[in-house]
Amino acid sequence: MMKNEKYVLMAFAAIMLFIYPSTAHTRPESQSACITCHEFIGGDLAKPVLNWKGSIHQQNGITCDACHGGNADVKLGNIKQLSQEKFAARQALAMSKANDFIGVPTGKAMFDMCSQCHSESVDRYKNSLMGKAYLNNTGGPSCVACHRAHRNSMPDVPKDCESCHKNTTGFDQIDPMSVSRTTVISLSKIRIKIAEEKAKGKKPPLLAEFPEELGSFQIGFVAFGAVLILFMIGYIVFMILEKRR
Repeated sequence: MMKNEKYVLMAFAAIMLFIYPSTAHTRPESQSACITCHEFIGGDLAKPVLNWKGSIHQQNGITCDACHGGNADVKLGNIKQLSQEKFAARQALAMSKANDFIGVPTGKAMFDMCSQCHSESVDRYKNSLMGKAYLNNTGGPSCVACHRAHRNSMPDVPKDCESCHKNTTGFDQIDPMSVSRTTVISLSKIRIKIAEEKAKGKKPPLLAEFPEELGSFQIGFVAFGAVLILFMIGYIVFMILEKRR
């Protein structure tokens, strides 16, 4: 084998390992005992699978055991021909604590589970006022309360916040993942300003203000977008002037 070809193969192998890490809980859906059993049982137990299908987790090959633990590789055979005893035995094996089955993760277990893929977001949230309230069981929402358990999605702020908060004014101008005391103060200022502008008959600003909690990435992203728009406008003006020559 040529020396250059060897390096090309090594680079390709490294890329494949990066894209398909060995720790990922991925498998063909047809080979997941969890999915097969839940769909076979039907009713309310089939709803999680129905909601999961088409979700971002399903699209990335993340199956039930990644979040709930257990052994999804249990061989079921023809599930329709299993006796009640054999079905129960396979069910017990798949949902055995010896196979790290945790059922519905809550509290710290949920944060640990979500951190496997979303460590940065979980770290931000668990250090926020709402995250600490959830861990202390004093009213904070869990990850799935906002992002949903099986049909995962980004929350619609402030609409989704209305399930817990009566007044969501200004929520679209704060970072809900990193609520701190400073955020509360910023939110109060935002609400006062909105109330004053409403009293004067002014319309709300096109772009929300950025409180201190919003990091440089978000601000930089908006700034980059503004520069890009200005560049496009300048280019269009330039092309129009060129055509007039």
